[in-house]
Parts: sequence; structure tokens; C-alpha cells
Amino acid sequence: MLKLDFYNHTSKIIPKRIFMQLLGKADKCLIKKQKIKKPQQFLIELNLVNNATIKKLNKKYRGHNKSTDVISLSYFDNDQFAGEIFICVPFAQKQAKTLGHALLYELQFLFIHGILHIFGYDHKSLHDAANMQRLTEEILI
Repeated sequence: MLKLDFYNHTSKIIPKRIFMQLLGKADKCLIKKQKIKKPQQFLIELNLVNNATIKKLNKKYRGHNKSTDVISLSYFDNDQFAGEIFICVPFAQKQAKTLGHALLYELQFLFIHGILHIFGYDHKSLHDAANMQRLTEEILI
């Protein structure tokens, strides 16, 4: 079962409920794909941040000295799986405009993308990227 801790470190008003609505769907998808076994509880910490913060995180964890849309970190603590997702709201806002959809949709997309990364999905190959995109859309719809 996925549990969400939500922190908005930006001045933009973004309701927690837009992410909470997706947790149940993500949970069912991850159980179906055997990434989660019932009745474990997994804590996901979602942080909405600015460009400076995401740039620091990107440099620290990925070695890239630039902003990005989302960074996911996963770890185990006393056999309890947890993960952190950092979404850069200004980056997401520009990305949403470029892609022609609403900011809230982009934030939800990045949130699910981040959850999938926490549970071991990646997009290093075309096949993996297509699979991750399909799962993201399945959860969003």
C-alpha cells in the first residue's frame, strides 16, 4: 500500500489531492506487475521544488549541473521501502506549455513517472521507455 507525504516548497498553490487520487491506481498497477506484495506499506515523499533545489539534487545524485523535471530516490529503512520524488514546478510548467497540456496534468505525469522509477522502472532502452510510458498512461487514465 502506498502512503504519501506531501511537501510543497514553492509559492505555487498545488493541491495534494491531485496526487492522492493516483496512489490507489499506482498501487494496483504495481501489485499487478508484482513490484508490491500485499500488505506491505511503502512511504512516498513528494517534494515540489524550485529550479535551484532540483539543480543541486541533479548535480549531487546524477552529476548533471542543470535543472530537470523530476528526480526519484529509493531506499530501504528497517525493511520498509520508501522513496522520495522531487518535482521542479517551474520546469514542469514550461514543459506543460511546450507539450500543450495543463500544469496539473504534467505534475501528475511526473509523479507517476517518479513512482515507477522508485519501483525499479527506467527508460534506458527504447523498450523500457515504451513500457514505462504505457504504465504511466495506464495509471493516469
